[in-house]
Amino acid sequence: MSVATTMPVMIAQVIAMFLMMVVGAALYRGAFVDNKGSTQLSNVALYVATPAVILQALAISFDAEKLVAGAACFVLSFAFTVLSAAVARLYFRDRRRAAQLGITISNMGFMGIPIVQSVLGEECVFYISACMAGQVPLIWSYGVWLISQDASKVSPKKIATNPSVIAVVIGIILFCCSINLSGVIKVTAQDLGNLNTGLAMLVMGTYLAQTDLRSLVRDRNLYAACALRLLVVPAIVMAVLAPLPLDAVVKLVVLIALSAPCGTVSAMFPQMFGGDYRFGAGLVSLSTLLSLIVMPALLAVGLVIF
Repeated sequence: MSVATTMPVMIAQVIAMFLMMVVGAALYRGAFVDNKGSTQLSNVALYVATPAVILQALAISFDAEKLVAGAACFVLSFAFTVLSAAVARLYFRDRRRAAQLGITISNMGFMGIPIVQSVLGEECVFYISACMAGQVPLIWSYGVWLISQDASKVSPKKIATNPSVIAVVIGIILFCCSINLSGVIKVTAQDLGNLNTGLAMLVMGTYLAQTDLRSLVRDRNLYAACALRLLVVPAIVMAVLAPLPLDAVVKLVVLIALSAPCGTVSAMFPQMFGGDYRFGAGLVSLSTLLSLIVMPALLAVGLVIF
C-alpha cells in the first residue's frame, strides 16, 4: 500500500458517502422520512446490516495469525476507548455528558466499515469487526451510565444480546471451525450487508437535516468535542501504534476505527435518558462532516508512519 494508490480510493469513497448523506438530508427535508423513519432506518442498519457484514467477515477459513491479530484489535479498541473516555472526562469534567460520550465512542460501524471495505479490502472487515466487539461492552455500560447517571440502567443482558455481539460470537465459532457461508445463507448475508453503507449515510443525512448548526456555532464545547474526537484521540492512537510489532494493515484498521466521528449514541442515548439530544445530534452531524476531510488526512499520515 502507498499514499498514491490508496488516497484516490479513500477520497472517492468519502465523496460517495457525502453524496449519500445529502440524499438523506433531502429525504428528511422533503418529508419522505421523519424522525420515526430515521430511527427505524438506524435500527435496520445497527441490528441487521452491520451484523450481516460482521458475520460475512468472520465466516472464513481459520488462520492462527489472523486470530491473534483480531484479538489485538479487540484489546486495542477496548483500551483506546477507555483512554478516549479519560480524555473526555479530563476536559469536560461533569459538563456536557453527550460531548463526553461522543468523544469516547467512535462511529466505527457506520463510517469505519465502508472505508475499510473500499480502501483495505473485504478481508479487513474481520479486524474492524473485532474493534467493534471491543467497544460494544463500553457503550452499554459506561455509555449508558454516563448519560443516565443511573447504574441500575446498565444491563449485562443488553450487552450479551446486542446483535453485533451475537454476530461476532457466531462468526468466531464459524471462523474457528473453518465454516464458510454458502448457498442461500451467503447470498442473504451479502445482500443485507450491502445495505450497511447506504442506510448509515442516509441516517447521517437525516441527523444533519434536523440540526440547526447556526444555533450551535457559538458553542465552543461543540468544537472542542470534535477536535478531541477527530484530532487528539487519533494522534494518541498513532503515537501508541507506531512502535508496536503489528502488521501495518492491522494498525491502519485500528486507526480508522478510532478516528471515526462521534457515534450516533451521543444523540440516541440523551434522547432515551433525557439528556441534551439537540447538542448530541449537532455533534454527530458536525463531526461526520469534518471527518470527511480529516479521516483521509489521518489515513495518509498512517500510511507513512506505519
